[in-house]
Amino acid sequence: MLQHTDAQFDEVLTKRAVALLEDRTDFAVVNGAIPMIPTTVFNGNYKVWKAADFRRRNIEKRANGAEFKRVNIGVEEKSFSCEQEGYEIPVADRNRLENEMEDTTAKMVEDAYAQFDIRLAEKLTVANFKYHKQGNATADKGAGKFVKWDLAGSNPIADIKAFKAEIKERLGVNPDSLLITEDVYTALTENATILARLRTDADKEITTAKLAQFFGLDNIYVMAGAETKSAEGQDAEIGAIKSNVALLYYKGKVAGATAPSAVKCFYNTNTYGAGTNGIIIQTYREEKITADIARVVQDFTIVVSMADGATLLTDVIG
Repeated sequence: MLQHTDAQFDEVLTKRAVALLEDRTDFAVVNGAIPMIPTTVFNGNYKVWKAADFRRRNIEKRANGAEFKRVNIGVEEKSFSCEQEGYEIPVADRNRLENEMEDTTAKMVEDAYAQFDIRLAEKLTVANFKYHKQGNATADKGAGKFVKWDLAGSNPIADIKAFKAEIKERLGVNPDSLLITEDVYTALTENATILARLRTDADKEITTAKLAQFFGLDNIYVMAGAETKSAEGQDAEIGAIKSNVALLYYKGKVAGATAPSAVKCFYNTNTYGAGTNGIIIQTYREEKITADIARVVQDFTIVVSMADGATLLTDVIG
């Protein structure tokens, strides 16, 4: 991305970006899916928790005259660095219409939200999560398998219940969240076992709230972004940022660098601009081409901070 020293903060675009954030939280998955931890520096430290430390329950009554029992929590400290990325485009001639600038800005902010999804999707691999299950085409549930959720005979509700119990055995608490890709969400809305839970046809509009109720979870998030793989929009090739995967995990109630959570996102707030989850909108005037330049910049990083606080599900459908 080109850097310019004459970039200026644009209040109109900032307000537009904030409005988009408030209106498009379904698109910006990570806004709610994982704890967003603001930091005023590009670099910092966070705690990596292990299940053995998280599940400790060592509170005991102290005998008169005795010392308090001391317990060592082997939490590992690691460093993070917010990574800056973004792009800029000439918006239009200086006589451009106001709504043209707004439309362009809306697209740029939407792209920035999708980038969060892309980076999060890159973390959903068996290399990052020790515990994982694989969808199977038959009823054989051995060796960490389950029946794919788009097949007859599958039972996602029973599967999630069993997976939750396994995570609770590791952590001492139940997982509270499920992150799924859009194709998995579609399969769940058409699953016979789930539809059988609803009394009438009018009731059979499956929402994330209903799924959360069936699964006994606090949160269900759907990754609905898309990735354009072509250069500058030529020969458009657009695909799902990630498909056929789900993450059952412990999110926790507190978004802090030391608080236990399976996945965290750190974003930089030491910049002017929209300040919306690391997304900053800037504009400047380019004299040579007599145009206004709009730029989207984002500083963030996504880390796995408690790998055994989650179970990754692969080959969920298909």
